[in-house]
Amino acid sequence: MTEGKRRKKPKNKAEIHKFWNFIASQEGSTAELLLYGEISEYSWWGDEVTPAEFNNDLKALGPVEEITVRINSGGGDVFAAVAIYTRLKEHKAKIAVKIDGWCASAATIIAMAGDTVEISVAGVFMIHDPLAGLMGYYNTTDLANIVKELEVIKQSIVNCYMTVTDKSEEEIKNLMTDEGSWFTGQEAVDAGFCTAVMFTDVQTEVENAEKIIVNSVSIGLERFHTVPKGLLGYANSHNNITNAKNEQEEEKMTLEEFKAKHPDVANAYKNEIMATAGTGENTQAAVDAERARIKAIDDMTLPGFEKMADKAKYEEPITAEAFAMQIIAEQKKTGQAFLTDREKDIDDSGVKNVTPTPNTGHDGNEEDPYGDLIDQMYPKTK
Repeated sequence: MTEGKRRKKPKNKAEIHKFWNFIASQEGSTAELLLYGEISEYSWWGDEVTPAEFNNDLKALGPVEEITVRINSGGGDVFAAVAIYTRLKEHKAKIAVKIDGWCASAATIIAMAGDTVEISVAGVFMIHDPLAGLMGYYNTTDLANIVKELEVIKQSIVNCYMTVTDKSEEEIKNLMTDEGSWFTGQEAVDAGFCTAVMFTDVQTEVENAEKIIVNSVSIGLERFHTVPKGLLGYANSHNNITNAKNEQEEEKMTLEEFKAKHPDVANAYKNEIMATAGTGENTQAAVDAERARIKAIDDMTLPGFEKMADKAKYEEPITAEAFAMQIIAEQKKTGQAFLTDREKDIDDSGVKNVTPTPNTGHDGNEEDPYGDLIDQMYPKTK
C-alpha cells in the first residue's frame, strides 16, 4: 500500500479514470461494487475531485439493502482505500465482500469493511507495511516526518484489521513486515482476516517476473519483493481439477458444499495442493514438527490410553506436553477412584465394627521358658 501523498492528482473530473464500477440490480434492492485492478491512479490525500466522484456514484445507488464488493486487486493508494472503507462502513446496507482473486496491500483495507468477507479457495491475501514513494531531495527532518506519517498510517490500518480478526495489535504489526505476510484463501480465514472460503475459479497467468494476470486483471509485482512462487501456481492446479465439474452445476458454492458433493475431487485437490506446497522449506519444517509431535505422543502413551492418544493426535490435535498433562490428570482421577473404592470396601467389610480385645500379657502362673532361660544367663541382673 503506497502512501498516496507522493502521487499525482487529477486536475478535474474529466481526467478521472475510474477504478471502480457500481452495478445496481434491476429490482433496486441490491448493488455490486467492482474493484478490479489498481486502487486509484491518483492520490486521494487532500483531493476533492476523485473521492467526491466515488461518493456521488455510491449515493446514486439509492437505499439499497446489500452491496456486494468484488475485489481482485494488488492494492494501490492507501488514502483511497481508507476513504472507500469509511464510506462503505457508514452505509446502511449490508456489505458482502467477495475476493475473487488477489486482495493485497491497500485492497485488504477495503475488504475489512465487509459484514462478511469471503475469499476464493484459490485466492491470495497479503498484508505488509505501508510504503512511501519519494522523488526529489530531502533533509533528515523531512525523512523523519515521512517515517512518522508511515507509523500513523500503519496504526490506522492495524485498527481496521482489528475490527475483523481476533489477533492482537502486536500480532498484526508483526505480520505487517517489509516482506509482507502472504495467505492462501483458507489461511486468510484461519488467520481471521476473512470469514469464509468460497469455491470459484481463479485463472492465474504469469507473464514475467513483474506482471501476472489474475482473472483477466493485470497485477504488477514490482512493489512485491517476496511473492511466494507457490502462490502463483496455486490457482492453476486448482483449475485443472475444477474443470472436471459438470458444466450445468452452479458456478459458485462454498468449500464445505463442494466437499460434501464431490468428496473424491476435493481429496484429489487437497493432495495436489499438499504435494505442491511440500517443496517449500517452511512446509517441510511443519511436516517434520507434526511427525515429531505424533511420535512424542506415541512414546508417552500408556496401556489403556490409546483412545485418548488418537484424539490428541488427529481429532483434536494438541502438543505432546498438553497430552502429558492430560495423562497425569487422568491418572490422578484413577488414583482417587482407587482410594474411594478401597474406603468403600473397608466400610462394606464391617471391619470398623469389630471390638478389639486387649492383650493382658503373661499372668505369672503359666510356664515361661524364655524367662527361665534369661534368668540362667543373666542372674546378676535380677
